[in-house]
Amino acid sequence: TLIILSCFFMSSAFAGDDTRDKAYDRIMASNTIRCGYYVWPPYMTRDPNSQKLGGFFHDMMEEMGKALNLKIDWVSEITFDAMFEGYVSGKYDMVCAPVAATPARARASDFTQPFMYAAYYLYARDGDTRFDGTYAKVNDKNVTYASLDGDMNEIIGKEDFPNAKKFSIGQNAAGTDPLMAIKTKKADVSVLDPVAANNFMKANPKSIRQVKGGPVRVMPLTYSVPIGEEKLKAMLNITLQNMIELGTPEKIIKKYPDLDSTLLRIPKPYEIKK
Repeated sequence: TLIILSCFFMSSAFAGDDTRDKAYDRIMASNTIRCGYYVWPPYMTRDPNSQKLGGFFHDMMEEMGKALNLKIDWVSEITFDAMFEGYVSGKYDMVCAPVAATPARARASDFTQPFMYAAYYLYARDGDTRFDGTYAKVNDKNVTYASLDGDMNEIIGKEDFPNAKKFSIGQNAAGTDPLMAIKTKKADVSVLDPVAANNFMKANPKSIRQVKGGPVRVMPLTYSVPIGEEKLKAMLNITLQNMIELGTPEKIIKKYPDLDSTLLRIPKPYEIKK
């Protein structure tokens, strides 16, 4: 009986292994990484005429492809609230735009090591100073918090301000629509990255303001891969670490000066004095 049970457990383990590293094997066979991606100007852009993708995160992934001698195929645009669904159908091998790793997302995805960090700040209507230096006041049932379904600002709203009333915006909306909700008095506050917010404020002067205080949250930016893709994750981690040591992110970001003061770099693990 013991022998039979042992054989059963061993065969079950090997059966589970059959589902692992499928994306990695496809990539190695085709020399191509099929990418799921989202458009989030100015980080990830798409020209309305040519439909060509661009932006810092697009360039980062293309450089990774060059380092690995692999083609990057941008096969599927995704939404934040359904970004991992393509793993089940095998529609794409990974999400090639950055994803902030959170415990909730870890139920459906694995993640590479961080290659940068992003700060998220609190925004309110122009002239509204209630929350300056006192973010805890947002956590009130009389305060309305706007967020985009599945986006990081929705996660932050639920975790940091659970008592605030929520104004949810669907996935077909623009990334800055939570700020538009503040401008039109449908909401009081939201959390967003400062580059997108600054661009909104330039286009809509005297509409919203950054609440005085530090970041509400600083989150690691990673790439998402399907759970069980240990070979793929290891390959990407080695490549990302090499790119950080070579200063590749710094070279790319010089093309996008608006992002320079926003994206927080990971320092090299060593410094050679000359």
